[in-house]
Formats: sequence, C-alpha cells, structure tokens
Amino acid sequence: MLSRLKLIIWAFIPFLLIGCQPSGGNNQSSLTDEMISHDDDTNLVFSKLPQGQFGQQLILAVGGDPKTFNDIIAEDLSSRQFTGLMFEGLTTVDVATDKVEPLLADHWEIGKDQQTFTFYLRTNVFWNDGQKFTADDVVFTFNDLIYNTNIATQLRLFFSVNGKPFDIEKIDDYTVRFKTAGIYAPFIQFMSQAILPKHKLEQAVKNGVFEEAWGINTPPKDLVGTGPFRLKDYQFGQRAIFERNPYYWKAAPNGQRLPYLQNVIYEFVRDQNAMFVKFVSGQSDLHSGLRPEDIYLAKRFAKTRDFHIVERGPADGTQFFWFNQNPGKNPETGKPFLPVYKRQWFEQKAFRQAVSYAIDRQGIIDGVFMGMAAPLWSVESEANRRWFNPNVKQYPLDLKQARKLLLEAGFRYRSDGLLEDTKGNLVEFALMTNVENATRKDLASIIRENLREIGIIVNLQFVDYNAMISKIADTYQYEACLLGLGGGANDPSSGLAVLQSSGRLHQWFPSQKKPATTWEARIDELMQLQLQTLDFAKRKTYYDEVQAIMAEQQPFIFLVTPLAFSGIKNRWRNLRMPVNPGASLMWNLEEIWAAYR
Repeated sequence: MLSRLKLIIWAFIPFLLIGCQPSGGNNQSSLTDEMISHDDDTNLVFSKLPQGQFGQQLILAVGGDPKTFNDIIAEDLSSRQFTGLMFEGLTTVDVATDKVEPLLADHWEIGKDQQTFTFYLRTNVFWNDGQKFTADDVVFTFNDLIYNTNIATQLRLFFSVNGKPFDIEKIDDYTVRFKTAGIYAPFIQFMSQAILPKHKLEQAVKNGVFEEAWGINTPPKDLVGTGPFRLKDYQFGQRAIFERNPYYWKAAPNGQRLPYLQNVIYEFVRDQNAMFVKFVSGQSDLHSGLRPEDIYLAKRFAKTRDFHIVERGPADGTQFFWFNQNPGKNPETGKPFLPVYKRQWFEQKAFRQAVSYAIDRQGIIDGVFMGMAAPLWSVESEANRRWFNPNVKQYPLDLKQARKLLLEAGFRYRSDGLLEDTKGNLVEFALMTNVENATRKDLASIIRENLREIGIIVNLQFVDYNAMISKIADTYQYEACLLGLGGGANDPSSGLAVLQSSGRLHQWFPSQKKPATTWEARIDELMQLQLQTLDFAKRKTYYDEVQAIMAEQQPFIFLVTPLAFSGIKNRWRNLRMPVNPGASLMWNLEEIWAAYR
C-alpha cells in the first residue's frame, strides 16, 4: 500500500500531458551544445534501453499545484510528483521488476549483523548548479534535516527503529555508513529518500528557516538537485516547466547525457473532466487516471488521436472517508477543533461501523464506476497480492444492522426518522472533499444519500485541494473528509505515517504523543514488529493483523477500489510498464523519448 512517495496522500494525480508538439524537433545539435563535459565522463552510467532521439518535450496536466518544492516537509502527492523529478536517493525501486537498484550509490555492503550498511557513492554525480555530490550531502540530509527535531517532517518515522535514529558516519567523500538500532526490514528500499544539497541549505538550517526554504515562490535557479530535470519556471495555477539537467550522470547508449526530453511541462487544470478532455482532444500525451466512465469515449478517439488504452488491473490506491477525532483545540481561539458532542459520536466504534454498514458499495461500483471496481474493506486492495489480507471484517449494505448498532450505542430516532444522540443533538456533520475531483464529488453525494437512510444528515463541502490539505493537516477545522491514498508501494512500512499513532498522516487523530486507544497501541506494536524481522511469514502475520484491526475499527470508512486505466500516445518509446498498477508510467522519465512520424 501507500508507497513512501505515494503514501503521502491523496491520490489525485492524473497525469495530463498537453499539446505535445515538439518544441525543437530532433534538434540534437542544440542539445549537444548544452551538454556539460567533465574529466570523468567515462564514468557515465549508460541506459540499457534502445537509443532514442533528443530534444522533444512532454506536456502533462495535473489537478493541483504543489504546496512546496521542499522534499523533506512535502506530505502531499502533488508536491512529491515534482520533487521526484529534481531529487534522487541512494537507491531506487525498478518498478518494472519490483527490485531495489542502486541510484546515487554505486553499490553497498551489508554487515553480518544485518544492521550495518556501507554505501559507496558514485563519483561522477553533480548537483545541477555544477557542485559535486559527496557523502557530506548524505550525512547532512539525515542528521541536519530528517533528524532535526526543529523541522516538522514525517520522515523521522521511516528512519528509526523503536524511536531510535540511525547512526550515520562519513567514511570518506564517497563512502557513508549507516547503523540501525535493530533489524530494519525495508532499510535498503527506504534509502530512496531524496538527498538534498548541503551547500545550498546549510545556512537555512542554521538560521532556523529551513521549513520556509524552497517554497513555491523560491526562484527556480535556487532549487538544486541531482535528478534528471530542474525547475525552469513555475506559475501558480498555470504551469510548471522543467528542463533537462545538463549535468545528469546517466547517458544514452551513444554516450550523450540523458534525459532525452528537453522539457517536461505540467499544466494545472480545473478537474478530472478537464484532464480527460485535454487528452482525448490530442492536447496531452498520457492520462494515467482514466476513469471507468471515460473508457467508452476514449476508445472512440484512440485511432484518430493516435493513442492506446492500457488496463492495468485493480488499482491499489484507496478511497475512504473518516471522521475528525482530534481532541485538540484551536491555539488562537482556545476552542475545540469541532463540537465535543460530535467528536464523541465519531470516537464510537459502533457509530463508525453503523455508517460503514449503511454505505451501498455495490451501488457506487455500478453507478460511479460502471461496474469496473471492487469493494474495499481495509488499507490494502487486492492489487497488492503480496500483502493483501482477504480475511478481514466486511460491511455489506445492511441498514437493519446499522440502525441496530446505533440504537445499542444510545442513539434514538425522532418521529421524522432523523437520528439524535442521548442529549437530543441531531446527528449531522459536514463531509469535505476536493472540488477538482469529480469522482469524489459523486462519492460524497452517494454517501449523503446512503446515510440519510439511517437518519444521518450529511452536508457536503467542496473545497480546492490545497485548502483541504491545510484543513486536515494544519488547522484541523473540519468534521469529516473524503480522500484517498496513493498506492504503488511494495512494503507495508511505507504506511507508517498513516498507521502509526504518532504519524502526521494518521488522519483521524494525527501526531499523537501516545496512542489514544488500545487498538492504536496494538497497531503501533505490530508495525514495529514487522519492521524488525526479515522473516516474510512473520511480517505478513503482523501486517494481516493490522489490516484486520483497521477493518474492525473503521477509523477510515473504506469504499471501493476501481480498475486502473491509462491512455498513452503511441509515439512514446522506452516506457516500461510497472508491476504495480499504482506506480507511475513515467517512473523512468529520463529514458523516455518520442518518435515522430
């Protein structure tokens, strides 16, 4: 579930490429002029994919602006899709094979204790401002950024064992040694964490302003990474333009530095309908978020617009809603984030289970997804065959059972059929979701109608994506929220920030100082146990129980998981299809090129 890069929420990430006309044709000569030469060019790492043509541009469209370009504090998928172009980690996951491969590290050694890891860095990597990448950058990223308690980042959860950070030691300029406080199963995979440049950010840390560094107003030239692209221009609400990093350390088979693409352009559009229109009208090159209702029309345009559609199987992203159970108070007003009596409803398992029994998931599948979806009961969909637990509590539509649970919990029905609590408060709440996502708006409307059947009034709130993220992650000024988590991960530890009670993405009550309930404490324990063994069978047993608890407690009311479809223009080359339907088709973007006929 929840990949580290994609766990971060909120899977509103349909790629849209717009107006994909070549900016410079196959202008290899101009590109060669831009190339940076170094004495150690012979150390370039060569792509094993077929030689491509340089100099095209790829135009994508997305539904939301990034909140930040600072990878350490980024918690939303919109931001991560951009930082992923600019920054790299020591390792990466080849999602076409599901294997961990070297990236900024040339190779590594694992000690006999299985807790000591020595990374040998590539010696030919440059930051995109021309400075050398060294072990100092790795040590800085972990010791000064991730482990800096003055910086609000969820990453500390991922890089600790029982709350103890890793020991990190610079051996020489190109060798770094990590030692963990215990066995840490996903260590090598998690070393895909982006490394940031010490020479650009050290002063911001010393001045205590790192969290403000590299925001969306930062001049692009100041954003320095080792990734294949660098930000060229960003206009809020309009577009972000990335250009090729001329210092990049990978090369095409003919020896020219990658990437092939001259530019990658993200255009921001209003909603999913706009994304779809841009794709089928020929203005975009790829649409990885085709909805089931789009498929019929998309097929009609496939031949004339020169694209094809790929069915990728059940998606591993999740759709759900949850109730705000945060007992905190607004620091400015001193008042609770939501009325206490409402929080008391939301804290009751019987209330949450009753709501779950009242949801007509088959109606959602038929009405919203045209039959191309499956019900979802817990944090993993069946797409994640390795970790999915099919034996969890399920909530088929059962209004009789829903009303029974509510009555047993002390609620009662008025003569008009509406539900009230023991103090006579009408059971009514506001359900929020992002206005750009038409599917979620449809889901919210169905939820409203479903819950009306058990006497609960739901008021819908459609807000823009960033405003919604601010409410659920910063101000907590909401009652219930409908969202999703991106999929694509191959390790349950990627979900720590969501599942662990201290996680900032533990949405119903984030950043707990100690578990608020016994079942959250048990999940904390299980997540730590699965981290600390290399025995897959044991890890699976622990994670099966996590899924069972989440299904029993229903802190998230899981809905359905749709089939995944992608539309791709036929001219693109070197695409390698990910094993997991949740992974991006553009994961090897530096090797992708366009063939024009």
